Amino acid sequence: MEPTAAVIIIGDEILKGQTVDTNSHFLSRQLYKLGVRLCCISVIQDDVDQITEEVRRLASKYTWIFTTGGIGPTHDDITYRGVAKAFGERLVLNTEIVEVLKKVYPTAHNQMDPEVNPVLRMAQIPESGVLNYLKSEGEGALDGFIDNFPVVSVFNVYIFPGIPAYFQFAFKKLKHIFANRGTRFYSVQLYLQLSEVEVAPVLNEAVRLFNGKVLFGSYPCTESGFYFTKITMESKVYVEVLEAKAFLQRNFAPESIIRFLPSSVSNAVTNVYQMVESSLVDRLSLVVKKAVKVLETCFQKYTLSQLFLNFNGGKDCTVLLHLVHAVMQKHFPNKNSDVKLLTLYIRPDDPFPEVEAFIEESVQRYNLELKIIPGSIKTALEKLLAEKPALRAGLMGTRRTDPYSEKLNTFQMTDNDWPQVMRVSPLLDWDYQDVWLFLQEMSVSYCSLYDVGYTSLGGRSNTAPNPALLFQTNDGKEAYKPAYLLGDGASERSGRC
Repeated sequence: MEPTAAVIIIGDEILKGQTVDTNSHFLSRQLYKLGVRLCCISVIQDDVDQITEEVRRLASKYTWIFTTGGIGPTHDDITYRGVAKAFGERLVLNTEIVEVLKKVYPTAHNQMDPEVNPVLRMAQIPESGVLNYLKSEGEGALDGFIDNFPVVSVFNVYIFPGIPAYFQFAFKKLKHIFANRGTRFYSVQLYLQLSEVEVAPVLNEAVRLFNGKVLFGSYPCTESGFYFTKITMESKVYVEVLEAKAFLQRNFAPESIIRFLPSSVSNAVTNVYQMVESSLVDRLSLVVKKAVKVLETCFQKYTLSQLFLNFNGGKDCTVLLHLVHAVMQKHFPNKNSDVKLLTLYIRPDDPFPEVEAFIEESVQRYNLELKIIPGSIKTALEKLLAEKPALRAGLMGTRRTDPYSEKLNTFQMTDNDWPQVMRVSPLLDWDYQDVWLFLQEMSVSYCSLYDVGYTSLGGRSNTAPNPALLFQTNDGKEAYKPAYLLGDGASERSGRC
């Protein structure tokens, strides 16, 4: 059964508007990534009876209950008492917590009566309370937070501090407890220059067709000049959200669909490293973690002036570009904006104009220095190294399924009869589905040819839409599904000759 959760935000200051609740927003995002659906957010007063009532009501309905606030030393810190009452228990002075408090508060030694010594109110917990000590991996101690102070749980109720910094710190340390390793929520978005009224007929038909398989959301936007409505699609089966998105794309005018939002680039480091630091062990997280580790090693071995990125506008090197950008922003946050990553485009004799336009757009988005050299790969490398002899390594979007790449290593010098440069290939172990899942999850813009059936890009003379994606429209015309709907990744080069 899918795990569910509820959070009880406790505090008069929230209800009076004196403090903004950020804990529920943080928790909802964290639980979603862990495969746990947050179903209820309750905000209540600092009142024992209200706490008792809410805990009783929710604890029997959901897998996990989280409370925030009300566990300090003052008169209104009554959460432990309310939880104890909910389960018909008494409060007891926990000696382990007392020992932790003694290291911080000398007054904890003076008087062992919690009614007299306010410090000990923090050690008076429900009698069946379990102490969940914070894992030491990741972040170290947090300023102002009592080192090694445990989070108390009573059955399925976890009692967290209310101060956002403390709450987030403690939850991150304990999130391994709540990770649902059997579930991942897949979510994609579609951004439209249409109002919700204009969107509704097609969206309603999609809801009918994908009933029970995909959850849809529709959200108007008045702040952005880029789009007017965002549609979200969510499922536990990846292909189902892709089918739903493809249905919507076929039924909205192409000019109404916005394929890129600037935030996908500006938020790259946050989004990529959230996946790297995630406790999830699904395939995408694993290949992203491995790719980022390769890139971090690369930037330790080589300076920016010794590196170039091979970029032809294809899906694989687009993934690599986004990852490289995230790692560079993470490790060189103060890099001068005038110092740009050199990007090599080896132009074929008959390039697609869509590819060339996408490359130019990418240069602007990611602040790149573009070098265009026509001809073969070998000739292009010779010319590049002759012009820039300081270059030592090239970042490649190669995967093992590419021709002659089965035995490549992530770091491997070019062959002896080639210009000598270290080939760095962070995506070697990625498959076709990994590439598209990453592009979708990170909202990364890609070349528009992929939306009309192309699955592997070369020049116009040797590239065609993949026949596996051919279908007939309702009016009997032939068309091609988008590349991300190709079920068999082994046939991705079927459109190449």
